[in-house]
Amino acid sequence: MVRSHLVELMRRHQLRIAELARLAEVNRSTVTALTRDRATRVDLGALERICTVLGCGLGDLLEIVPEEPAQDNDAPLAGAH
Repeated sequence: MVRSHLVELMRRHQLRIAELARLAEVNRSTVTALTRDRATRVDLGALERICTVLGCGLGDLLEIVPEEPAQDNDAPLAGAH
């Protein structure tokens, strides 16, 4: 899973979604999707412009985190007979 740190970066720069979209010349829906961790495909040029506006690197903006395994609610509890 890819996690976005865009909300924190925007907060540091006191930017709102519409302001960042305008400054980075990207679609507002792209910024919104990144802030909600719902982006599935983002143009590399858009990511570059966002990072340029925020003065950060791609690694500051996005982080790869391992998927958490789904819990099996039907599995017996440890020690239960």
